[in-house]
Amino acid sequence: MKKYLITASVLLVISLFIIPGVFAEKQYIYDDANIFTDNERTDLEKRASEYSEENEIDILILTKDESDGRDIEPYIDDFYDEQGPGYDGDHGDTVILGLDFSGGPGDRDLYVAGFYAGEKYVDNKRAAQIVDQLIPDLSVNDYYDASLLYFEKVDKYMGVSPIVNPDGFLLQTWFHLLVAVIIGAAVVGSMIFNMGGRVTTNASTYLDANNSRVKNKSDRYLRQTVTKTKIQKNSGGGRGGGGGGMTRGGHSHSGARGKF
Repeated sequence: MKKYLITASVLLVISLFIIPGVFAEKQYIYDDANIFTDNERTDLEKRASEYSEENEIDILILTKDESDGRDIEPYIDDFYDEQGPGYDGDHGDTVILGLDFSGGPGDRDLYVAGFYAGEKYVDNKRAAQIVDQLIPDLSVNDYYDASLLYFEKVDKYMGVSPIVNPDGFLLQTWFHLLVAVIIGAAVVGSMIFNMGGRVTTNASTYLDANNSRVKNKSDRYLRQTVTKTKIQKNSGGGRGGGGGGMTRGGHSHSGARGKF
């Protein structure tokens, strides 16, 4: 009996060290700049967990302040190397939004990076689209709303083939409605046309060919009009900076950056 008690005690002690690690909650929001309230942080953790599970990819948010002198891109790179996030295991499929509050309004940096499946579905172009759509909320300090929009965009992009523009008109609701209206109008128009019966008469039905003659016919040239339209050339322009890269640990990633 004593032997069994000792064995049970040893197993209990071991479980105290193992179980907390097994059931520890995964972290998705690393708010070192303290920009979220406690309630916002709790809600964002819950939403990030749900979106991550649904898409089988870790969707993270990192914030930093002036206490860390690194640029936002190497800051994210080092975080990925050191923490090794990923839904499918260490250093796995991940998308990260980084917000740097080192500068003042208008000079703060944001960066969106995708690793592995994240790099495939949130490539440089899609990362740039996310950056563009987050800047308006971030610029007026709506960090919570910007975070929700970030989750929604990653969720949307993960469900669309990398060769398709997820924000193109072909995938927009208004375009689907327009196509449905056009198809419906065509079907109804066809039905109305066929309801009237087939027309069997034409201009020659009432024409007496023996007693009718065309007296004369003439064509008169009046004038010629030539219209010239100047074609404007594209002068270029676009977003500066950004692009993907490689972490010091050898992990490739997509990326795009902006300022707010």
